[in-house]
Amino acid sequence: MATVKSLETEVALVKNDVSQIGNLFEKLEVALDKITDVNNNISQMLAVHEQRLSEGDREFKEMKQELNVAENKFDNEVKELHSRLTTNTREIENKMSDEIDKVLEAIKDLKSHMMENQEKLDKRITALEKWRWIILGAFIAGGVLVGNDVTFSSVMNMMGG
Repeated sequence: MATVKSLETEVALVKNDVSQIGNLFEKLEVALDKITDVNNNISQMLAVHEQRLSEGDREFKEMKQELNVAENKFDNEVKELHSRLTTNTREIENKMSDEIDKVLEAIKDLKSHMMENQEKLDKRITALEKWRWIILGAFIAGGVLVGNDVTFSSVMNMMGG
C-alpha cells in the first residue's frame, strides 16, 4: 500500500506540475500575443519611419539643389558688390585727393593772409610802444616838475625870459 500511496502522491505532484505548466503555457501564450502585437506595432512604425526617411531624403535633395542655386546667386551678388565697392573706392579716393589739394591751397592762402595781418599788427604795436614811452617820459617830466614846485608860468618865464 505504501506503493499505491506513493504513486498517488506522485500522481498528485505530477498533476500539480502539469497544472503549473498549464499556467506557465497560458502566461507564455499571453506573452507571445503581446510580443506579436509589439512586433506588428514595430513593423508599422518601421514602415512609417521608412516613408518619412524617403520623404526626408527627397526633401534633402530638393533643399540641396535649392541651396546650390542660392549659393551661385549669392556668389554672383558678392562679385557684383565687390566690383561696385572697388569702383566707389576709386571715385572716393579721387575726390578726396582733389579736396585735400583744395584744403592745402586754402591753408596756404590763410597762412599768407595771417602773416600779412601779423606784420600790420607788429607795426601798430611798435607805434603804440613808442607812444607809450613818449607819454611815460612826459609824465615823468611832469612829475619831476610838479615835485620841484615848478609851475607853468615859471616855465614860460624861463623860456621867454
